[in-house]
Amino acid sequence: MTASLNELLARLATAPLERSLDGVPAGVAQGIARARAAATQTWGLRAAAMLLVVVSGVAASGSLQASASINRSPFAAWSELAPSTLLQFGG
Repeated sequence: MTASLNELLARLATAPLERSLDGVPAGVAQGIARARAAATQTWGLRAAAMLLVVVSGVAASGSLQASASINRSPFAAWSELAPSTLLQFGG
């Protein structure tokens, strides 16, 4: 097979296309539309996940702050040893 490069290129130029290129622009447009739809869905999912993280963080910090505000002293108002309760029972 000692055909010259020019002969091979001439045969390639005259050969019919294996596939019609008429549908390429439509296929590209469909691919772009699918990529945009997937990106929109992905951003929606990311936004929902971020909202879940923020809401659970706010809830957790609120519950931690509420439990941290309780005075653990034996003389706190809720304690049985608070001075106000000791005065009532002293007698």
